[in-house]
Amino acid sequence: MPRNGEPIAEAVVTGFARAQWNVIYLLVAAGALMAALSVAIQPLLLDQIFGIAFEKEGAINADIEVVAEIISIICVGWFGLMSDRVGRVRIIAFGFLTLAAGAALSLVSLKIALAIGTGGLSLFYLTRVLVTASADTVQLQLSTLVGDVTSSTNRPRLMGNVVFMMVFGGTMLSAILMQMAQHPAGVFIIMSLPLLAGLAGFQMTRSTLRDVAPTHDGDVHPLKQVWAVISSDPRMQLAFAAAFYTRADVIILSLFFSLWCISISDLVGVTRTFAAAHAAVMIGLLGVAVLVSIPLWKRFIESHSRISAIGASLSLAGVGYIGLGMFANPFNWMVALPLLMVGIGHAGCMVTLKVLTIDVTPKPILGSMLGAAYLAGGIGTVMLVQSSGYYFDALGPRAPFILMGTGKMLVTLFAGWLLLNGIDETNDHHLMSVRKVNWKPLVFLTAALPFVWLVGRSVIEGYLASDSLGEAPVGFVNRYLGDWAFTFLIISLAMRPVQEITGIKTLAKYRRMMGLYAFFYAALHVLAYVTLEWALNLDDMVADTYKRPFILLGLLAFCLLAPLAITSVDSQIKRIGGKRWKKLHRATYAISCLVALHFIFAATHENGEPYAYAMVVVALLGYRLDQWRGGRILRALRLGF
Repeated sequence: MPRNGEPIAEAVVTGFARAQWNVIYLLVAAGALMAALSVAIQPLLLDQIFGIAFEKEGAINADIEVVAEIISIICVGWFGLMSDRVGRVRIIAFGFLTLAAGAALSLVSLKIALAIGTGGLSLFYLTRVLVTASADTVQLQLSTLVGDVTSSTNRPRLMGNVVFMMVFGGTMLSAILMQMAQHPAGVFIIMSLPLLAGLAGFQMTRSTLRDVAPTHDGDVHPLKQVWAVISSDPRMQLAFAAAFYTRADVIILSLFFSLWCISISDLVGVTRTFAAAHAAVMIGLLGVAVLVSIPLWKRFIESHSRISAIGASLSLAGVGYIGLGMFANPFNWMVALPLLMVGIGHAGCMVTLKVLTIDVTPKPILGSMLGAAYLAGGIGTVMLVQSSGYYFDALGPRAPFILMGTGKMLVTLFAGWLLLNGIDETNDHHLMSVRKVNWKPLVFLTAALPFVWLVGRSVIEGYLASDSLGEAPVGFVNRYLGDWAFTFLIISLAMRPVQEITGIKTLAKYRRMMGLYAFFYAALHVLAYVTLEWALNLDDMVADTYKRPFILLGLLAFCLLAPLAITSVDSQIKRIGGKRWKKLHRATYAISCLVALHFIFAATHENGEPYAYAMVVVALLGYRLDQWRGGRILRALRLGF
């Protein structure tokens, strides 16, 4: 409670002892370190322990990261909502305990892998999910706790300290500890660290930290309030678009720069453990750039608008990514220059996004808002890592960096558009004028990005103008389009439950768009199969279907999806009638089940991504069946929120 009428934030800040702040910074660094180590060690484990073939390393590494991110999005978003009800400290302690459990299981998965090879990979998927979700939850809740206790005057400084420690743990400490991978027992020691950190973090959280923010007990659903804040402030729309491309930075660089180094290690005459250690050193240099630039960014944020800070940081990181993609050899020490640019830009964007989000958000829904921002970043991570894995295998190891750079430049253009249209801040960082920005163009362009990336890379590599489209690129194009068709189909199915749970009715405006995008990518998937793969040769297609019967499941799903897309035009809806149209579109659930089976049967045994998608489909189908039987799950979820 505030003392002598002091504002809550100021009273809390003065009430926090130095020891408590030190514990917060230490725990932030520990959470970031554990998340970074799990990503950095993964390529080496899959290569040396699980024996994954080189030509599959990019896709398998990306698949594991995608599965971990999908589950992490759900968990972290849920805990972000719950933290406004139950407090931050209990969730932080639970996160560290789960981190320890995941680390203990990871040691078991290594022993199984050494005994039976790739058979232990399914257990490794589970351990990565536990470690990633718990580490991300811990970091988000610690940031939220700092947001609870800061004011507009000290927020850039204190939040900058949090980001400093987050990057310090996730890059520099990770780079130092990864050097142990070259020693005989190094991998075991690295895999044991999360267990020790989880147990120590649990104890320190319980004994030192305390909640300070009032709990949310209003009648309005917190996600509905979050939506109202985002819709009314164009800066938040920019922040969420920037979060989409920013959260993936460390993961993309740690994963694919390491893979790049390992993939050409034989060509340059170094061992793969040395290559992994070299990659860790370079990521450590990126961390140095972040740490050195944070004090400068704190001053920049205080004296300039948040929009300008986001635009400047994104453009710097975008140029760095594109520059990194111009190098042919990752062991060339000149790659440090673009990595430093990415690090400086990443630092500015991370600090600005956190400061802006906390500035704009009412205290009672701060956990929900930061959870929603994490959701945007998580979706971006899934999309970018998934695409990067395909690009790495089919188009080369530098393709993921070009992908990231072009995306950041796109959001920079959005920031410039806001400034050119007079949407800026006053000297005390309030919005000059209230003006809503229509979300439909932004959603439409975001959903079109996978297609734009594909066309862009095809043009750059000359695939459309030559006969160089060999087997690997064709397989890449086919699976890439099919995955995105399934992704948008699931998104369209998930929007109605989210709308019903949260009460955000405006989500209905985007549901049909997502369904049409699912059909768009599905049509391209079929077109790529019949033209690029088999050149319209019917006999070859029939023979291929006989050898791979799961193709019939995909074809049946597409045949069912086509009438739904055709009848999604306004004129057709009026002709059919709203009720009949809704009944017809219930077939989407049957289609999603067919696609899930098609995805599972088409995948290799070490690919766990189809099962994660199938679990989401089962959950959505279960929710809809419950709604038809009375809606007990919906009532329980609303009570839970």
